[in-house]
Amino acid sequence: MRIAVLPFNAGPGAKPAFGRQLANFLVDTVRSATDAELNAVNYLAQIEQDGHPKAAFVNVADTLVEYDFIQPLFEQAEAQKVMDGVVRQDGDNYEVIVRFHEAGNPLPTSEKTFHFKPAEVFGPLNEMIRDLAEQSGKTLPEAMQGGLDFGTDSGLAFIDFLEGYDGFQYMQAANGQVANEFDPELAFTALRKSMQADPDFLAPYEVSVAFARMCGQFRIGTFEKVEHALLKAAEVAPDDFRAHYGLGELYQQGNLGNKAADSYEKALELHEKKKAEYETDGRVEEWQLEQASIISRIGVAQMSLGMPVNAERNFRRAIELEANDKPSLNLLAGVLQSTNRGHEIPGLWKEQLDRDPQNGETHAKYAIALYQAEQLPEAEKAFESALSTLEAEDQKLVVKRYYAPMLVQREEFDRAMDFYEDVIDEHPADVQVLYEYAQTLRQANREFEVPTVLDQILAQNPDPNMRAEVLAWKTEINEPKRAEAVARADEKLTNGDFAGAIKELKPLRNWLADYWKLWAVLASAHNRIGEHEEARECAERLINIFPGCEPAYVELMAALNALGRNDDAYNVMRFAAGQMPQSLGIHVNLVLAANRAGHKDEAKNLAQQIRDAVGPNEELDKVFAELDA
Repeated sequence: MRIAVLPFNAGPGAKPAFGRQLANFLVDTVRSATDAELNAVNYLAQIEQDGHPKAAFVNVADTLVEYDFIQPLFEQAEAQKVMDGVVRQDGDNYEVIVRFHEAGNPLPTSEKTFHFKPAEVFGPLNEMIRDLAEQSGKTLPEAMQGGLDFGTDSGLAFIDFLEGYDGFQYMQAANGQVANEFDPELAFTALRKSMQADPDFLAPYEVSVAFARMCGQFRIGTFEKVEHALLKAAEVAPDDFRAHYGLGELYQQGNLGNKAADSYEKALELHEKKKAEYETDGRVEEWQLEQASIISRIGVAQMSLGMPVNAERNFRRAIELEANDKPSLNLLAGVLQSTNRGHEIPGLWKEQLDRDPQNGETHAKYAIALYQAEQLPEAEKAFESALSTLEAEDQKLVVKRYYAPMLVQREEFDRAMDFYEDVIDEHPADVQVLYEYAQTLRQANREFEVPTVLDQILAQNPDPNMRAEVLAWKTEINEPKRAEAVARADEKLTNGDFAGAIKELKPLRNWLADYWKLWAVLASAHNRIGEHEEARECAERLINIFPGCEPAYVELMAALNALGRNDDAYNVMRFAAGQMPQSLGIHVNLVLAANRAGHKDEAKNLAQQIRDAVGPNEELDKVFAELDA
């Protein structure tokens, strides 16, 4: 018996978040307890904002829907029954109506109305769970017959938790592409209220930490609000390491290396104290992997602070604790490369290869390390050995994927294209491989085949940076005269003819609206002649098209500073630094933006980190002289 379950609509006074998550909770509880066939329907609609696809929840109605709305779901979800409902709220008084329909019958086969206050919510919830199990033809386990353990005795804590969890689930379902108006603070507030109502209720703490980490990952909400959420979570669970781990990630994303290292160290300290508890529960391997993850993060923070010796020591500690995949090997290789010890890297991967000889990725990394160490014959031999040694075809494909670029550099185009085509046959949606294949076609004088591959890339809805590069390439193929005009304007810009560059491009703005190179030239040219508002508009247009374009942020910062909008310039560069953490140019400009916005200590600290990493540099000294002015 398959049942399609609709989100409960929010009526007068009720929060849509509670209606959605009440229905989801019932589905998850019954499905996990009985393996019932329950299909939770969500109303997540795709919208477009700023030229990018976003997702938004839709509250269909504020009352029970008509049968005409329900009827199509029997076929679409291949369901025998549909469950729906509505939630109404008046102060502390809740009303929930739950219905079941069967195909062909416009009247509900079951309808119940529940009235309760927050403290009384668990009784109605248990009845709803029993009803859903019964309607699906399942019997709840004996342990649940007397009622579910909700993890808390506080009904208010549970309701607030569901409302807060809605924000987390929304961001997860939208993969970070949330509507511009979404404010994560509403979810954080609900989760905090839940923790305050019952400090021993673990669920809101865990979700608050996971939600904050996701906000940091997708750059949703302000840095301060996410930091506040994690600090509050740490107060509620002072013995748990996860909030401090999340703070470490957040500070690292914000280029606050010292704070990141301190937070990870605190997380490690708390996690080490839990070892006996993990051993008692038979979770020693889990403890080791978590330890390795924290230690590895400390190493990453130390690298950002210019402490490669400490970082190397921690990466080696992490590797000892990790399972066979040894993810910290990549980080250790990076340390060795940055300290002029690249010749040691092949040995690392050879040791790993000896442990796991049927791993295609390890074979590829060993061969690449040899290539980067300029041991070209040995690299070729390693790739060829991998192809003959590996037994599984999917592992051979991994080797072919990384061998192909080396073959291109040696101008063995036919074999490289064969390898790319083998990979594409199995992974037709791999955008990076498609792009490399297109570049190889061009080098092999088969440019007539390139547009088809570029269209394949666009059909995969690639990330905005790849999309910008592909559209630019298509423009240069399909509209060469206009692309040449942009190149001429760029040359004028280089030669100091800023007005001439603008004049060259003015008639092309509408024709080449998606061509990022046009907006890059315009933003720079307008800034150079003091037209800063126009430069701001062009730079913002460029960032919308190509968010990974470093010069775009520098031009936008310059325009905003010239317009007296120093705080906005600082926020722009903070965002850019988070998006491009390895870019020296972005971080240098972040120092200037922070200083101009009045964040003097932050500017000086970051400048010192850059000096430590780069070493003596007269050009940097000239740039940073502004800090002492």
